[in-house]
Amino acid sequence: MAAYKKYILLIVILIASGLYCWYFFNGYLGLSDGNDYAGLGRSIIRGEGFSLGHLYPLAFSFGPDIPRPNNLWAPAYPVYLAIWFTIFGMNDSTILAAIIVSIWLLILGVFIVAGKIAGSEWAVMGAALMGLSQSTLSTALEGSPEPLTAALLLFSIYLLISKTTGVRIVVSASLFGLAVLARYQMIALAIPVLFFLTGRKLRTIILWSAVMILVLSPWLIRNYVVLGNPIFTLQAYGEFTKGMGHLDYYYYTYRSFTPMSFFYAVSHFPFYVLKKFVAGTLFFSWWTIIVLNFLGAIPFVFAVMRRKYFDNLQRRFLGFGITSLILLIALSSFNGIHLRHLVNIQGVIIVLAILGLIQFRKHLPIFRKRYLWVVAILLLLLPLRFPYLEIELKGYAGRIEKNKDVYRIIAEKTEPGAVIVSDASDAVWWYCDRPSIWIPVLYSDFTKLLEIQKADYIYFENSSDYLGRLENDELVDFLTISSIVDGTPFGWSLYRIIR
Repeated sequence: MAAYKKYILLIVILIASGLYCWYFFNGYLGLSDGNDYAGLGRSIIRGEGFSLGHLYPLAFSFGPDIPRPNNLWAPAYPVYLAIWFTIFGMNDSTILAAIIVSIWLLILGVFIVAGKIAGSEWAVMGAALMGLSQSTLSTALEGSPEPLTAALLLFSIYLLISKTTGVRIVVSASLFGLAVLARYQMIALAIPVLFFLTGRKLRTIILWSAVMILVLSPWLIRNYVVLGNPIFTLQAYGEFTKGMGHLDYYYYTYRSFTPMSFFYAVSHFPFYVLKKFVAGTLFFSWWTIIVLNFLGAIPFVFAVMRRKYFDNLQRRFLGFGITSLILLIALSSFNGIHLRHLVNIQGVIIVLAILGLIQFRKHLPIFRKRYLWVVAILLLLLPLRFPYLEIELKGYAGRIEKNKDVYRIIAEKTEPGAVIVSDASDAVWWYCDRPSIWIPVLYSDFTKLLEIQKADYIYFENSSDYLGRLENDELVDFLTISSIVDGTPFGWSLYRIIR
């Protein structure tokens, strides 16, 4: 393929992915990580430090302050958003632009790595598989840092597998450190990077490791000074019991006052921990197929089967990819079980699928016929979940638009600085600019929250979901301590807490 045609196709892919995001993005739902990241970016811009104004009840086990120094999310993506906010202002349109650019960086990352590993003629195929991926684009629309994380990983890999120089090693390690600061679990991938991609050269291993640790050290020092522990995160006390199956609610631990560490979970609920791990492993194994648009899994498996035909670099890359995938699946099965965690490694998986596709063409004569080859490529690119996901995204956009009108009402009817307890506390913090607390699952914990923390209002995105679960005496007590300000008892509603 002529070089200019390759770059024209790349530009078309970039435009298509950008238009997809522009069409389906309309902000964030009530409980979305995107609200947290956006709020953290705003805190940075305002000079309030890296602080959260939306808290889980579990967080009060470690301190009473609102806002408080962030002990939940990694810092790189909020800083990335803060840069965009500084230039273009703090709003959803700026976030959309930041999302699209992170997707473009990921597409370019796959483009250059696929060109290096599989050959320049396959670079566009890698970009297409990445840029037209429903799972990747939908993850980006959630406002999660995975596309940016995956892009940083790919650029880091590219520098390491290209001509090795001291400068390239330093930049590669720096980019990998930033990837870890975007998603903590990426630190596990340092092991396969050092084992498979450094050529096992002692000088490279030492320099790369030292620079990566140096990049991480300011954040670790900050955590030690501010939180008293360099690696303290709230996930260590709530994530392991999330969705284990024996509790009444998926986020039960986060919406309670009982910290549950991994050792607590293993000692008290060993069967459920094992059950969660097995379920998570099966979940991610299945969704690995999904992120390759189903049929992409066939050349991916073929690449593993035909690895003896690969050159040295390709075999090393295969070892890195498979090991990284296994490590991420294992960590995420104990952690939050979300499809988006696979996006961190999706670019690497796509390159491996391309290697399998090359072997298809070499060893299966049927694919040497041009028209069958074109059909195979089209099937590989076909998003087989269309239009289900797109219908779902449009439904989200409609709900968000409706809720934004409600958030404007809440902002008007509550005082600046008023603390709001809510079932949509992420959005209350971002859209209403009010400190917020996620309402506990148990009503007894809710009353305990009011005893230990001053709160002024209660906002329900859907009041019947929470109030409908209360016992009669709990409902009577709720109506005694609150009065409705706006909304309806069967839809959204805003209550003032009576002191």
